[in-house]
Amino acid sequence: MSPRRRTVVAGLALASSLALIGDQMLYVFLPGQPGAAGITAAALGIILSANRFVRLAANSLGGLLSDRIGRRRPYLLGMALALVSTTGYLVAPGFWTLLLCRVIWGIAFSLTSVGGVSIVLDLTSAQDRGATVGAYRSLVQCGTLLGLLLSGVLTDLLGYRATLAVYVPLTAIGCLVALLTLRHLAPRAPDAVMASRRGGTPAMLGSLDRRLLAPAAVNFASHFAGSGILMATLGVHVRTEMTASAGAGGFVPVASLTGMLLATRRLCGMIEAPLVGRLSDRLGRRRPVAAAGALASLAGFIVLAYGRGPASVIAGVVLVSIGEGALATALAAWAGDIAPAESRGVVMGGMATAADLGAALGPLVGYAMAGAIGLRWAYALGAAVILCTLPVFATRQRAAVSRGP
Repeated sequence: MSPRRRTVVAGLALASSLALIGDQMLYVFLPGQPGAAGITAAALGIILSANRFVRLAANSLGGLLSDRIGRRRPYLLGMALALVSTTGYLVAPGFWTLLLCRVIWGIAFSLTSVGGVSIVLDLTSAQDRGATVGAYRSLVQCGTLLGLLLSGVLTDLLGYRATLAVYVPLTAIGCLVALLTLRHLAPRAPDAVMASRRGGTPAMLGSLDRRLLAPAAVNFASHFAGSGILMATLGVHVRTEMTASAGAGGFVPVASLTGMLLATRRLCGMIEAPLVGRLSDRLGRRRPVAAAGALASLAGFIVLAYGRGPASVIAGVVLVSIGEGALATALAAWAGDIAPAESRGVVMGGMATAADLGAALGPLVGYAMAGAIGLRWAYALGAAVILCTLPVFATRQRAAVSRGP
């Protein structure tokens, strides 16, 4: 990777990490103390999920905007909105103001996440796309993991508002980093921007390669099962298995184990992303690497559905985390190979929408099944959904990839 490309990848990863810290802090702190933000426990679910539902529309729209006017301005707008939303968390007196800030954050996240991956893809060719995307995702995951740990420590020491008072200037620094990183960058050639405008939006969308449905479908399935069913119900499953193992009078460190398992997911993504990216570049094929990730996730859900005791929970979550880590990088590079340069933004937006839709539906289905027939059946459904993606990897696809610049 060239020094220029390393600078862009590192700068975007740092900016995105700093934009995320306010959002991550809410997930760490508010479930235990919603009153600190002036909301009730009943309103917590709405506040924490509002941004994801906004992203169902904002992902593709943000990607389309990035294709039409270039990458830099939408990304910087997303960083500015992240600063607005984090500042809003600090001053919000209650539910409605906080909800508005969450909506703003949903738009900000769509612009920065879709825009960031699109910029990275614009800098790559088929020979180094996996490694570059993997490096970017690894750095973002590292920043996310550090942000979660920092939020836990600071909120314990300083409290809700004081921690946000620290995070607002940090987010502002992220805006500055993004501005400096993209100041002299021309991430897309002028002819690519003009090509995205030629014929209008309907023509551009209609011309997208149907092969893109394959990585999008796998992305939906992975997030439906992993981010949706498993991560939403993990605390319940840990409590059930730990209580059964320890007995009625034993101490059950449910929160500690759940937190460590959630951190494992981030850690796996951070470690795997560059390795998976380089492997897919060396093989010259993304689908076998993605298939290996799907098989790891499938094995994890089978262990969760049929295993017993804490060891099975740990093994199942680790396997699913390994699978998700492999899939995230391989699928992004796979879609980047297929997508033409002038529509990578809208393609990455579609990939993100598929992921968010799966992650939003998964908890609803998981808890409904847990209440009706048991949580293990929900994990069996997760295994079945992943199993249904395997034929996608076996399908032969011969069309040429987009080589990029």
